[in-house]
Amino acid sequence: MKDLTLSIAQMAPTLYDVPGNLAKITGFMEEAASRGSDLLVIPEMGLTGYGIEEALHDPARRAALAEETGLAIAMIRDESHRLNLDILVSFPFFSRERNYIAAEYIASGKKVVLHRKINLCNYAHYREHLHFDEGDSLTVARTQRGAFGILVCEDLWHAVNGIVETLSGAEVLLIPSAPCVREVSSGGSSLGQWQMITRATAFLQTSYLVMAARVGAEGKNNFLGGSHIVSPEGEIICEMPLFEEALVHVRLDGFVLDETRRNRPLLRNERASLYGRVFGELGAAAEKGGQGAK
Repeated sequence: MKDLTLSIAQMAPTLYDVPGNLAKITGFMEEAASRGSDLLVIPEMGLTGYGIEEALHDPARRAALAEETGLAIAMIRDESHRLNLDILVSFPFFSRERNYIAAEYIASGKKVVLHRKINLCNYAHYREHLHFDEGDSLTVARTQRGAFGILVCEDLWHAVNGIVETLSGAEVLLIPSAPCVREVSSGGSSLGQWQMITRATAFLQTSYLVMAARVGAEGKNNFLGGSHIVSPEGEIICEMPLFEEALVHVRLDGFVLDETRRNRPLLRNERASLYGRVFGELGAAAEKGGQGAK
């Protein structure tokens, strides 16, 4: 991997205020580009805010939000081209009758890939499964700046997703997220759970991992922040504050990644053919209504 300067915008979007959120994102883009950044990562649903379920179930509001979001993404692509800055931006993606939580990787103005969130959170105080549809493919953005696996928030909590993306060539895992707590006092313990997962994933997949989390509040939800970057050795090399907006710029060393994978060739030694057979059997059993292979 080439050396890469990466920025995280730990932003607090305003619910439904697409123009205001767009202005904030383009401001972050300007600053990231001025600092020599190659890539800016925006948190989950940074363009619209998270709790848009009322609009999703009102056809007129859904159509208006889809149009507004589409125009904003076009403007972000234009800014990406003007600034020669890659960006990963997350927003609701509407496809006919389906609603997805999505993240688009844009490279110097061009859409590279669109990831639709695979695992919707349906426990604790999250109810994504009632309002959104599941994506059905894992995503790696292959660019001149590197190969980036994209997982949105809950996707990372299912270990096989990170395994598949790194086996598919990802060098850096990008995780736009919107974890939230009902009590601010729970922030530290929630971040601790996230870091346990992010550090283990980066270490076992011998990859850089970038977790970009939003902040701010919507109703009873206090969005966590605590965005961080983990090295291929499982060490946190950058950590942002809880509950506060911030922008950071970090240099990722390509030599560290290459040396880690050479000295600890876990990916090379994975038995993908075995996993393919086992997961094929599990998938077939699930389609038949079973509980999986025994």
